[in-house]
Amino acid sequence: MGRVAFALTALVVLLATSACGERSEPTGVTVSLYPVTVQSADRPLVVTHPARRIAVLDAPTGSIVRALGAGGRIVGPPPANRIDFAALRRSHPDLIVAAETPDEQSLSRAASLTHADVYTAPGDSIRQVERAITQLGLLTGRPVAARALVRRIESRRETVAARLANIPGVTVFVDTGFFTPVSDQSLAGDMIREAHGRNVAGGDQSGPVDLDELLDLDPDVYLATSDSMLTLADLKRNRKTRKLRAVRQGRFRIVDVGLLQAGPRVGDGLVQLARLLHPNAFR
Repeated sequence: MGRVAFALTALVVLLATSACGERSEPTGVTVSLYPVTVQSADRPLVVTHPARRIAVLDAPTGSIVRALGAGGRIVGPPPANRIDFAALRRSHPDLIVAAETPDEQSLSRAASLTHADVYTAPGDSIRQVERAITQLGLLTGRPVAARALVRRIESRRETVAARLANIPGVTVFVDTGFFTPVSDQSLAGDMIREAHGRNVAGGDQSGPVDLDELLDLDPDVYLATSDSMLTLADLKRNRKTRKLRAVRQGRFRIVDVGLLQAGPRVGDGLVQLARLLHPNAFR
């Protein structure tokens, strides 16, 4: 083979390898990667280098940063119900990461105090979680690690789809505590749909479901989140919930609330939900 032919062959192999994403993790600022633009909420965010000091305002986005291998760059106070602005300012972050929140005023104040970029991570569906992982991979200089995390989630989705290919859906009520359901427009609602479930109380409901209404809905499966502290015995002691078909037939299950959060384990959460709703499909 001549030199020109050999060079062309090597170039084709190199391009094919790059197209498949099989390249080493960037170790610093590269001309090909930065500057990058990601979409944060309704505005573009342009960064010229990977974030060096990252403040995370909620646990799920923090778990993504750590899963990307950038946990050592997390600074500032741990996530809490309220932002500790003084501690946040002292930590001198160059990137603030938060879940999508209606409290734009607090995020604006945090940005003003620290002069840091602010990224709000989407998380109302599995696809949105994958998008957040991909974008945080770019913001932290860990795009290859991000692709690996997304591939892992996609692998779990493919497993569930294959197992449930010929399995009919079931109706389900998800109790997050005191008969408060999850919304269809939430990540948990999206996961339930993908696990071949129909959320019977996932409309515009705010607050607890009326028990007479729940009796009319009479779901096939009653799910309780692990932080609800609810048991089947509790439901059997209640004069109304004991009449539910799911309670009478023992189709009460507990789902790990941590797996319903918008983090890197969302694929594992989908598998768990599918197993709880369709145990026979996973035997």
